[in-house]
Amino acid sequence: MKKLGYVLVVIGLIALLDACHIGGRHTVIVENGNGKERRIEYWGHVYFTADSSGISRISPNGKVKYKNNDFEMNAESDYNGRITYQFNDGEKKKELDSDEKISLARAVRDMMKVGHSAN
Repeated sequence: MKKLGYVLVVIGLIALLDACHIGGRHTVIVENGNGKERRIEYWGHVYFTADSSGISRISPNGKVKYKNNDFEMNAESDYNGRITYQFNDGEKKKELDSDEKISLARAVRDMMKVGHSAN
């Protein structure tokens, strides 16, 4: 009888953690067709700017990975919410140049087009 009680407590904790999204949220959107591939993968919550040109916030320790054919962009947030970006396996950086801002805006608009919104 004690074992049944422990099992029920464990099941209850798992259900609670899942319902509260404790331990993180992981979402993957993949599209393949006509020789093209688009993949959006994120952990936690990602919020875009009002003008859909960038990422305003990522939940602490969250990240988003975006791939559209040969273009890749990764953005991740540290515990304090500071975002670091990486394009096509280049160096990680917190400040973007004008070309990187344009690439980020294209990626954000594409993510929104396929269904990723301020989640």
